[in-house]
Amino acid sequence: MKKIIISIFVLAIIIIAFFIFFIYRNIDRNQILYESLVTQSDIVYKTVDNKNLTLDILMPTEQVYDTTPVIFYVHEGGFTEGDKSWLTKDIGEFVTKSILDSGYAIISLNYRLLDENTHFPENLIDIKDAIRYINSKASDYEFDTNNFGIYGIGSGAYLALTVAYSPSGLYLGDSNLVSYSAEVNFVIDFYGITKMSEIKDINHMTSQELLDTQEDLDVFYGEMFDVYNLTQENYEWIGQYDPISFISNDTIPTLIIHGTNDEIVNINQSNLLETKLNEYNIEYEYYKILSGNKGLTNITEGEINNIQTYVGNFINAQHIDEVD
Repeated sequence: MKKIIISIFVLAIIIIAFFIFFIYRNIDRNQILYESLVTQSDIVYKTVDNKNLTLDILMPTEQVYDTTPVIFYVHEGGFTEGDKSWLTKDIGEFVTKSILDSGYAIISLNYRLLDENTHFPENLIDIKDAIRYINSKASDYEFDTNNFGIYGIGSGAYLALTVAYSPSGLYLGDSNLVSYSAEVNFVIDFYGITKMSEIKDINHMTSQELLDTQEDLDVFYGEMFDVYNLTQENYEWIGQYDPISFISNDTIPTLIIHGTNDEIVNINQSNLLETKLNEYNIEYEYYKILSGNKGLTNITEGEINNIQTYVGNFINAQHIDEVD
């Protein structure tokens, strides 16, 4: 009887150890980190085609201001995938800390992903509606509507820049939100696309690359274009959603951070943005992270600290003090 009890005890320990090991191996560290920071989750900001679009609120780690300034986060994912919980992936983990420590809340939002039925500008409309929604509820959360910013990574940066640079009344969506502003005061761009037509060189593609590009065109814009016969008018139509197409004398301050070894979004995309901002004498800061790849996952601890400093200093400099 004693041997049976001992055997059962040993077996139980083995099962528990295996379970702990299995859970540990399959745990999503960033997901756990994200959920630990969220103050309120899955708030429905609008419903489209019977689907709820939601956002999460992450309140600052300390109350620096009397009313809380806000930064909206737009996730990456090539326009076709991703989730608001990606906020803490890769370099986002450290950027998130810098923002929250600066006394800003983060609104992390989901938007419609592009597919065979959903195309530009539905994603832009959703992001603007999320900003309008928070404006409509600002008093409930004691948010400072004079201090709204937006931040994106990769394809999310393309969307964030376009939302930030385009007029507030453009890309109207939910009729209940149209009376509220979608303006922000600054934008943070991590290795974002700025001109879609400059991403790929169609004249030097393999047959498979051309087929893949045709599929992207169909998903992004609907079945409007033939990759083998793109005209100047086609390029202009595609460019209407590019951030640089909206830059004017009224464009808001911009922080640009890009790794020099990014193989997904070439740093030339950020160089194009810099050139256009200079053309209109717009305030910006541009930091090139040497050897940085997509996600900036291969950089040193010192470079991570520098990025946190760049972000913190930038948003503090953009803060508009309350007028008595």
